[in-house]
Amino acid sequence: MPTFSVIIPAFDEEKFLPKTIEAIRKAEKFLGEDVQIVVGDNMSNDNTREVAESMGAEVIKVEQRCISTVRNLAAAQASGTYLVFCDADDCISEDAFVHIKAAMETGKWIGGGMRDTRYDRKSFGITLTHGFVKHSLSLTGLSMFLFYTSKETFDAIGGFNEELLSTEDFDFARKMKKYGKTLGKRYCNLKKGYLVKSSRKFDEYGDYMIFKRPLYFVRACFNDPKVVYELWYKPRR
Repeated sequence: MPTFSVIIPAFDEEKFLPKTIEAIRKAEKFLGEDVQIVVGDNMSNDNTREVAESMGAEVIKVEQRCISTVRNLAAAQASGTYLVFCDADDCISEDAFVHIKAAMETGKWIGGGMRDTRYDRKSFGITLTHGFVKHSLSLTGLSMFLFYTSKETFDAIGGFNEELLSTEDFDFARKMKKYGKTLGKRYCNLKKGYLVKSSRKFDEYGDYMIFKRPLYFVRACFNDPKVVYELWYKPRR
């Protein structure tokens, strides 16, 4: 049984997936243990499956366009003690698994997120947006973008809410934190290690996208299906 299973939801990710998996393999080598990678292929029209399998990942096909469903079904195939949820265009640091394992094995934490997140390119607009998002999340005590918890905890809280088309990540973090309190454990905002996020949404919509169309993104947070489809679910070929 591996210590870690990394869950990656993917829809037409042949371009970004290799870099993401390469980063996981580097972290696997640094950890010194085998890491299972499970890719949820969400009706891709490109070579997502072939790319993932060529890099040693296990692939399951998910025929429902809901990222929560993809994560949940992929997690059901995981055999690791700890589950790590990573987007298909994000890259973990080489030491990420080492720090997550050290934190979780103290028994103090229910799971958590990674505090140090950064983008693969810099601009004032991206820095401003990212700072605003991180500050807003800090008020809740929940760092996000990369999640980790035990398989046991994931099952206990019912995984990701499949009724949500967006904000499922915040809901998952909130549930994890609440469940942890019942066990006397806290939500971990890991200070060591980091995550590099893709700036492709900024490339598509502009570096000041949130500030130019604030109501649009508020609608997304409230699961407006038209906005959610435009931002996350429409084909981009």
